[in-house]
Amino acid sequence: MKSIFILAKITFQEMIREKFFIIVIFASLILLAISLLLGSLSFAEQKRILIDLGFAVVELSGLGIALFSGAFLITKEIEKQTCLLLLSKPLSRGQFLVGKWLGLVFLITITVVLLASGLFLLLQQFEYFASFIVITISIWLKVLVLLSLVFLVSGLVRPIFSLLFGLTVYLLGHWLNDLEFFVNKTKDESLINFFKFFHEVIPQFYRFNWKAYTFLEKGIDVSQVAPMSFYLSTWSVFLLTLAVVVFRRKDIV
Repeated sequence: MKSIFILAKITFQEMIREKFFIIVIFASLILLAISLLLGSLSFAEQKRILIDLGFAVVELSGLGIALFSGAFLITKEIEKQTCLLLLSKPLSRGQFLVGKWLGLVFLITITVVLLASGLFLLLQQFEYFASFIVITISIWLKVLVLLSLVFLVSGLVRPIFSLLFGLTVYLLGHWLNDLEFFVNKTKDESLINFFKFFHEVIPQFYRFNWKAYTFLEKGIDVSQVAPMSFYLSTWSVFLLTLAVVVFRRKDIV
């Protein structure tokens, strides 16, 4: 376990120096400032605009790091042959992959926490604190699912396809409910049955898409918090486990 955390720390330190991370943070801060300015144009809608755009910025920032860094990280290590040096030491392939994954988890966590904290300070609505924390955690867990997914797919295909696949799954996961409505309209039994299967093998992000003013104001049903945490955590662990299995079989020489 110690070697995993050492590798995670090294990965985090390397990634935080990357230009991509700096660009993501800088762009996110600009978007937060824009959302604040847009909100000031209409006092009545100020909070709604700030919250809706603010949470979108938080999620997109974490998503950007997960998709771009996650898709290219392992491939870059293989191409530079740096992974061979690490694997020549008493470090298994599974430990190597988990260490790299944890390093990106630390980076994503820092990003989400910093941006969410900035949004909360701009909002200054302390009565929403509990709901704000739950929404932030749901965003963080969704991003981790996508990170595990691109780690898995990048072990099978080229990084750019892994990135595009992760983005596709992210969008489908939010559109499943709408797609189900249109599929049921067709009344085609074979298509409906296929969609039922499809519905189960894609992470159902729409069930926990709470990044909106309505959820923050009205609050989130406490009974949904545990299922949300369990569901998204299970997906993340399952996909990471598959990623480890794939990486163990991958030819990296």
